[in-house]
Amino acid sequence: METLLTILITTYNRSVALDNILRRLFNYQQKGLAFNVIVSDDQSTDDTAMVVSSWQNQIAGFTFVQTKRKEGMDNNFATAYDACVSEYCWLLGDCRYIEFSELKEVIALLKQKKYDALILRCRKDIEINKKEYLDINNLMREQGWHITNNASFIIPSCFAKRSRYNRYLGTTFLHYGIAIEGLCLLEKFKVLYCSDIFVKDVSLPNFNKKGWQSHAFFNFGKWWYTFIMSLPNQIDIDVKFQVLQDHNLHTRIFSTNSILRAKARYGKEYIESYFKCREYVPFVSKTPLWMYDFCMYIPNIFLITARTIYRKFMKRDRKS
Repeated sequence: METLLTILITTYNRSVALDNILRRLFNYQQKGLAFNVIVSDDQSTDDTAMVVSSWQNQIAGFTFVQTKRKEGMDNNFATAYDACVSEYCWLLGDCRYIEFSELKEVIALLKQKKYDALILRCRKDIEINKKEYLDINNLMREQGWHITNNASFIIPSCFAKRSRYNRYLGTTFLHYGIAIEGLCLLEKFKVLYCSDIFVKDVSLPNFNKKGWQSHAFFNFGKWWYTFIMSLPNQIDIDVKFQVLQDHNLHTRIFSTNSILRAKARYGKEYIESYFKCREYVPFVSKTPLWMYDFCMYIPNIFLITARTIYRKFMKRDRKS
């Protein structure tokens, strides 16, 4: 069977999640779906090699590659891209999945050769119906904040050229960058947003996915700003400024509640990341800087107490 799609699974020390997704993909192949799988490992020290060994002779079109040394997320992505030979690639990762019927629909859409790329729904709160995009500015206005999720974008593998993605290495938005730049370099394009295909997070007992939240002000402050402003000039500057603010507007990662939770969980590391990225915060949030400064300097217990008193006062005031 023709295999148009390669699913890229980048991993590091998450063998439990890796085994789960490979088992799921094996079952999908057994039900008749044709796709390739590449596992790219960033020199894991757990039993990832054993998990790979148990599946590599069972999953059709399976390839296992490794970085030369522990090189981090973006170089792990690049290692996976370099091994891809199919027409399209999907950077799914090891902690996300879609249902069998959804992957069947994805493959059917790719076989139509009608679309240059597909965008899948990765957040429950995105309120856009199934839609075709023919203009990069329209796509970015509506989807720019949403496609930060790598698993949202299925792209032509030819977009992943080293000459193109080298400049996005280290941004933490490598897949996003090559997807958008690839579209900008086309004379015309057609991208389909598949609102009915929802990419879900894997939920496993005793498995905690380590994230970037401890340094959120780097990811969606400094690095987010420099990345968006570096995107091709086909994207209008006012659209870029909108996208910068849209991420926090929709995700609320820099809301008061989110900051209180992050401070309690990550402590000094989180506070230091804010002050190192403080100059970029006005570009990504409409909240005044003095409010963030106040939240960072004042211990959580005082902030929570003040907020509780304020809410009780406002509630009593409304009743009167």
